Amino acid sequence: MEPAINGCLAHWFPELATGCRRRRAAGTSPAEPRRLGPVGLDMARHASSPRHNRPKRRGAGKACARRPGPAARAREAHPQVGSLKRYHAKRDVSITAEPRGRKSARGGFRYLIQKHDARRPHYDFRLQLGGVLKSWAVTRGPSLDPADRRLAVHVEDHPLGYGDFEGTIPKPQYGGGTVMLWDTGTWEPLDDPERMYKSGRLKFRIKGKKLHGEWHLVRMGRSRHAAADSRADNWLLIKSRDEFARPGDGDRILDEGLSVKTGRTMTTIALEDGAPSDAHHDAPQRPKAERAAPTRQTAATKTGKPMPMPGFVAPQLATRVDHPPEDQGWVHELKYDGYRIEARLEGGAVRLLTRNGLDWTARFPTLAAAIGELRVKSALIDGEIVALDQRNHSDFALLQQLFSERRDDGLAYIAFDLLFLDGRDLRSLPLIERKKLLARLVPKGSSRLRYSDHIAGGGAKIYRHACGLALEGIVSKRGADPYVSGRGPGWLKSKCRERQEFVIGGYTPRSDDDQSIGSLLLGYWQDEKFIYAGRIGTGLSHGEARNLRRQLDRLGRPAANFAALPTAVGRNATLVEPRLVCEIEFATWTRGGLIRQGSFIALRADKDPSTVGRERVEPVKTVGHTDGSDNRLVEIAGIRLTHPDRVLYEEQGITKRQLAEYYASIAERILPHVADRPLSIVRCPSGMRQECFYQKHVSRGMPAAVKPVRVKDSSGWAEYVSISDVAGLAALVQFGVLEIHPWSARSVDIESTDRLIFDLDPGPGVTWARLIEAALEVKHRLEAVKLASFVKTTGGKGLHVVVPLRPSVGWDLAKQFSHAVALAMATSAPAHYVAKSTKSARGNRIFVDYLRNQRGATAVAPYSTRARPAAPVSMPLEWSELSVKLKPERFGIENAGQRPADAWAGFFEQRQTIDRGTLKRLAASA
Repeated sequence: MEPAINGCLAHWFPELATGCRRRRAAGTSPAEPRRLGPVGLDMARHASSPRHNRPKRRGAGKACARRPGPAARAREAHPQVGSLKRYHAKRDVSITAEPRGRKSARGGFRYLIQKHDARRPHYDFRLQLGGVLKSWAVTRGPSLDPADRRLAVHVEDHPLGYGDFEGTIPKPQYGGGTVMLWDTGTWEPLDDPERMYKSGRLKFRIKGKKLHGEWHLVRMGRSRHAAADSRADNWLLIKSRDEFARPGDGDRILDEGLSVKTGRTMTTIALEDGAPSDAHHDAPQRPKAERAAPTRQTAATKTGKPMPMPGFVAPQLATRVDHPPEDQGWVHELKYDGYRIEARLEGGAVRLLTRNGLDWTARFPTLAAAIGELRVKSALIDGEIVALDQRNHSDFALLQQLFSERRDDGLAYIAFDLLFLDGRDLRSLPLIERKKLLARLVPKGSSRLRYSDHIAGGGAKIYRHACGLALEGIVSKRGADPYVSGRGPGWLKSKCRERQEFVIGGYTPRSDDDQSIGSLLLGYWQDEKFIYAGRIGTGLSHGEARNLRRQLDRLGRPAANFAALPTAVGRNATLVEPRLVCEIEFATWTRGGLIRQGSFIALRADKDPSTVGRERVEPVKTVGHTDGSDNRLVEIAGIRLTHPDRVLYEEQGITKRQLAEYYASIAERILPHVADRPLSIVRCPSGMRQECFYQKHVSRGMPAAVKPVRVKDSSGWAEYVSISDVAGLAALVQFGVLEIHPWSARSVDIESTDRLIFDLDPGPGVTWARLIEAALEVKHRLEAVKLASFVKTTGGKGLHVVVPLRPSVGWDLAKQFSHAVALAMATSAPAHYVAKSTKSARGNRIFVDYLRNQRGATAVAPYSTRARPAAPVSMPLEWSELSVKLKPERFGIENAGQRPADAWAGFFEQRQTIDRGTLKRLAASA
């Protein structure tokens, strides 16, 4: 975008720029702005952020006297139980920032956990009792799995004021390191708390921001020296079995790594509240200028989670609001006017992917080469490709011109986020920390690659100045938030003028040139209806209008178009298939829902027409505020998800949003197997444990991304479900789809199969080792007739052996050949195999199911989830992976995308087929 990139945004906002002016006065050239510090811009601290005084802490309210329970009775009988002598003896309060503290008679049952990166990282579990905070150091942190018994070492009592402490304790002081307020709330003792405490068996309920439900603290066998030495006072922290328990997945709660007090990570707390050395655990320090890039890589790998980089990550999208947020914690960037591109660099190879996962690398070879020179092993960068005009403003019309001319010499890639770096997933880190790493990665002074700077706070001033400079607007982002795919409240965009995409649904001819366009008829999708939005006739040159006319005439006439088109407009109009997307600038919307004074900007080849809807302007207060409700604004691949936090898999706590994010992340792998094919789907709108049903026909209310395909079946012509892109996958999730079963034929050639599927379905007594032998036998029989095959799990107990074919084989031959293979196996080993589908005939044998290869039959797609406990996935495997050590049930949505490469690489390059001769060779080989 603008020259602020790679430097100081104050170039655009001089009255905010006290920090920048000081640097320029010291000799820094405006043409080569100095990169600012890692946390934010100086001017943001000194000028644009309002000052906030911390309110004085109020005392706790009086306890309810309505129905005194065991907790209230304990307060009355034992107002002072704890002691702070050991606390004070261990600390030098003239050095440490920890509270001095004293015992308090104040009532209440506060609970909190502080994550403590001391000599040994641990979690300090604290319960208010007897005027102090009784404290236990839980070395591995709390677990939601009732089977886990977490060691909790009883340590010295802490003052109540310690419950608000977050910061750093200087080393080598006692407990030196970073402290985060990880969780807070109240606890409810289920009996007299002092009596339980003295007996060594505390039973209580927690109502925290992260932990909930019933818990136990149980003292282990104490030595006779325990009273004098608390290090021998070991307890166990145990989760009770209730609705908040997560058997088998207890440690997932520890992934929630942000402070409940400030929204910061341990790294940010260490950097902002302590010495740089305190941030050793997960944050690199800014390297000196002379350090080599490999040093930066080594530091960077200390952050994030180790994870193979996925082929594609659905982008995080901004929600449009009426004005930028003014709350603290927001940072603001200028809004770019270009193509959103995800840059994927791995092993020197670069791919540039659109927001829908399309590969546009070949269109921008110069930029791809520049990204390939970054000195990292691997990286996934989020950014935008722009064309800069003479004022250094991003100009989409100029970008479109260069794009149509297949030129990228005048383009720049603006990097504003970093999702993966050197084998680590950074998405869970706060934005500010991701941007620090990104700023180090992007080279200074590059005209091709530029870093998008930001200003902390002062959103209203920044917005006014951006609009005064005729820029498009600003994007406001929460500095402490992780990266979350889809449209949500974490990123907000404030536009200076009305501008959005529309779909072209028709045109009227120009009166003096019947080969040109007089006006374009525009529309958008809403509830499966194509809504007329008005017409525009300006913004196109004569040559552009003629060229666009030729493109529209090639689209053909639609069977149905606008839901309601005014008669006067349609009288002289030519309607076309709504497949071309254009960007329009206009003055406003009329009360009748039409745009006024619209002007054509450019075509948008990067936008899917089925995802184009009317852009709504949300009040910033309602969008920016999150209250934990289930109706937040979430959008994945252009599909708005209703109830995104609805849990679809109860045992794993997997939500609708997480399922949509999974499919977006593996879209590149699953779409070749499911796109543009008739589908049968399993829908579980309320979750896997609730009612599920099978569906193959399109139903009312499905998004436009679910495209009907006409198929003739036993009852006549019917419209089957079909999708073609990432938006289609997200649309299926929106409709509660947990399983995707495609035909083995594409919609354009429905009578020719392009694969054979052998479904090996084991009887109740069949072992996994025996099932592997069956799959290998199918493989060897196919190899005997020179057919390559691939194997995958089904997400259940069976295996699928799949044979790719050129789409020239009819259904009858496909069924006949696969039946012959099944019969040959059943004949040669009748004790092990059966070719009949009836359950009674199967017994403890393997049914070699060949019926998947008849017209209308389906099989679960590779990478599809299953509507079964544990959220299993049908996972493609390499033949070499198939062994008795492999546990097929381990493949789920949480790890399916982490496999380093597609095990079926080369599947679609196979050019094999079958014919009558293949049948003869099969019979001879048997």
